[in-house]
Amino acid sequence: MKGFNWAYDLNGCKTPILKPFVIPTATVIEQGELVLHTPGTGIAVVAGTDFNDPFMGSAVNAHAANSGTELIVSASPTAVYEHGCGNIITATGGSTSTFVVAGLLPQTNNLWKGGYVEVVTCAADSTLIGKRINVTASTGSSGTLTFSAQQAAFASGDTARLCPGKLAIGEYGWDLDADGMNVDWDTSGGEALVLVDVDPINMKSFWMARLHQFGNHGAAI
Repeated sequence: MKGFNWAYDLNGCKTPILKPFVIPTATVIEQGELVLHTPGTGIAVVAGTDFNDPFMGSAVNAHAANSGTELIVSASPTAVYEHGCGNIITATGGSTSTFVVAGLLPQTNNLWKGGYVEVVTCAADSTLIGKRINVTASTGSSGTLTFSAQQAAFASGDTARLCPGKLAIGEYGWDLDADGMNVDWDTSGGEALVLVDVDPINMKSFWMARLHQFGNHGAAI
């Protein structure tokens, strides 16, 4: 499932706390998209760079243009959302044992250690497509992901999905991509999301609000 979808709540609630909000009829929202509420207007998207505003939660259902004036949102300040790591990274270089993304952020050594890359395209060997490879080390300054030697070399233009490992838990600072459905691993400036858990073998990450409209944003800013 795409986007950010309710997984559990740190308050112990076994079901999501759902709240209906007014949404402008022309606003388009995808299921699992993060949203905020603008007083006087209603639900708005939070897509794009510099995602540092408090958000309200995740859309439980999609809203097509001109399809009504209500949207149900998972709105608990302590909700944790599962994300399927749909983020695509593009190599700027590589080898049989490295996948290099020069713009990968943050530039913290071994941040991605224990995570996985899932190959999407590989010009040198198409049989690697779909393979999940465990990251054994990462170098922050160069964006180098290191792993055991593969049967062919990665090179500039190859693509992969990336899921962080447990050493990245607690990190925040990434932005969202253009449609707000993925975290952008190579764009920083955001403050509203914090990584709280990972399941890298299954390419899953878990996120909650560091800045929430009903919760902790006043103290956090």
